[in-house]
Amino acid sequence: MAWDLLYALTGQSKSKPSPPIGRDFAPRRTQPAPPQHAAPSAEGLAALEAAAARSGPQAAASNGAEGTSAGVDAPIGARFYRSEEISGSWALAPRGVSRSLPDAAETAAIGSITSHGSKWDSKGKHTEINQDRGCVVTPFAGDETALLACVFDGHGPQGEQVSEYIVAEVPKLLEESLLERAKAAGLSSTALLSDEAVEAALSHAFVTADINLRESKVPSYKSGTTAVVALVRAGRIHTANAGDSRAVIGQASERGASGVRAVALTEDQKPDSADEMARLRAAGATVTAASKFGPGRVWSSPTGGCGLAMSRSIGDDIFTRIGVCATPVTSSCALLPSHKWLVLASDGVWEFLETERVVTLVELHEHASDSAMQLVQLAARAWAVEEGDDYRDDITAVVLQIPLLFPPRPPPSPPATPQATATPAANSKGRQTAGCDD
Repeated sequence: MAWDLLYALTGQSKSKPSPPIGRDFAPRRTQPAPPQHAAPSAEGLAALEAAAARSGPQAAASNGAEGTSAGVDAPIGARFYRSEEISGSWALAPRGVSRSLPDAAETAAIGSITSHGSKWDSKGKHTEINQDRGCVVTPFAGDETALLACVFDGHGPQGEQVSEYIVAEVPKLLEESLLERAKAAGLSSTALLSDEAVEAALSHAFVTADINLRESKVPSYKSGTTAVVALVRAGRIHTANAGDSRAVIGQASERGASGVRAVALTEDQKPDSADEMARLRAAGATVTAASKFGPGRVWSSPTGGCGLAMSRSIGDDIFTRIGVCATPVTSSCALLPSHKWLVLASDGVWEFLETERVVTLVELHEHASDSAMQLVQLAARAWAVEEGDDYRDDITAVVLQIPLLFPPRPPPSPPATPQATATPAANSKGRQTAGCDD
């Protein structure tokens, strides 16, 4: 089942201006470094989950899950939708034309929710500008059964402008690349492309989007975005990741056990991980490890300057000369009958919620839209427990219920028994044969 539909949810509010402000990722010498917080205890999360269950899925919308609507060009074969600001209900409008809510089948299969954070900018001004972007598009690249899901987490002074540009650019470039590769290989459909070809197309889309961003009018010298993308097609899941947004599968537990377990599809690209630190330092970067003063960072100069808490991203031009790049880490795996959920989320979710906890929460609901709302709400409450009311990161969750989008295919029928020319007779073992002995 597939729908000619693209959900793209942003968190900017129509009632608020959109000045070029955001979280300043440069170190502020006049303020103490924020403390590191451990993940909430099991008891604390249990209490949060119980509260979330009591409040119901719609509470997420009234607690800041919101967006804006604007018509933009969509990838081939799909329409591009932006959600209106929501507070307890959905409203989707393509290019200003009213459209009713997605029907129950769609909301059961697809959930995509974002909520702006709460933070102070470098000038001491409180802001609620959402720098996250998320989208789901299906069908994709001429394949009626293909689906693309993306999450982009902007950062820096103009991070929301970067993620806004990239949420449209990456799907477009990926679709073009897939179609071109299929044509060059003489294939009738992009569904026939190999894993290697699809991963090459994903890398091409990320790198080309980064180049196009640099050549655009969007300021990206000290601003950028993470990018995590999952393309599901032809019984395969292909992922590409640059930064610390994350994709995870909720897989049915083995041996008849109830519940689901988490299967990570991506790894965060951190500056202080062994491989990435070696790569960055080989390019001349100064890298510091995570400590009680904050996460590991790569610095724009040996004396400090701007610090970035990821080793790969789109944008962040100030860091490209020292090894920070848009080239994603890609992977491919089989789509299995035991795969129940696909979750993509920004680090607003992962900061205080472990992957196992996330897929367990998602499994509590029958509809993906309810799962996404509840996940965003619980993440927001976890931020409140750990950080109080002064700071909360933007939170975005895309949740897909795999069996509804990609029903398991029935096993192939066995080949028909050849027609016998004589009446079958029972053999000595009591089975019917076509006139043959065992």
